[in-house]
Amino acid sequence: MATQTDSRSQIERYLLRLRTALGPMPDAEKSEILSDIRNHIEERLSDASSGQAEIVAETIAALGTPEKLAESFQRERLMARASVSAAPSALLHATFQWALTGLRGFLVFLVLLFGYSFGLAFLACALLKPFFWNHVGLWLDPPAFSLGYISPDWHGARELLGWWIIPIGYSVGPLFLIGTTRLVQWLLGRRSARGRSLA
Repeated sequence: MATQTDSRSQIERYLLRLRTALGPMPDAEKSEILSDIRNHIEERLSDASSGQAEIVAETIAALGTPEKLAESFQRERLMARASVSAAPSALLHATFQWALTGLRGFLVFLVLLFGYSFGLAFLACALLKPFFWNHVGLWLDPPAFSLGYISPDWHGARELLGWWIIPIGYSVGPLFLIGTTRLVQWLLGRRSARGRSLA
């Protein structure tokens, strides 16, 4: 009996620390998370015929410290919110947090950076071409390509699009921005859906 009481006390202490570590998260979300964790531990206990204290200790150890678990839930929440947001700041923040967790997140962060960079570069070229007509465009300086502004003393580069950079830039730039946003939203949504399930 005392062992069962100790096990319950250990569970409650863990959940209390987790609630505190979740910080300013809305109470409804905290309650849902705590309920999920409690159910997860209870399922492990129901599968065991004896040794409740050991099962509780093993399960809690597998979950990690409340602080680490709270950090994981906050990251998942951030990704879930970013997956339905078109705000570049939200997407950058979410993908940066994901990049800190592994290679896949890092690659998604790079996709976002490159997609936005190309989109903005095309738009900037279209906007600035009338003012710096002989220095802005898509350039070939074998074996490299350059999109944007080149200095007046850079000789040997050949402009590929000329004035066509204006309609192309105003078309391709938004396509890059919108396409990158949609792709990253989709990837964040998939990552968030996987992250909601407890191992």
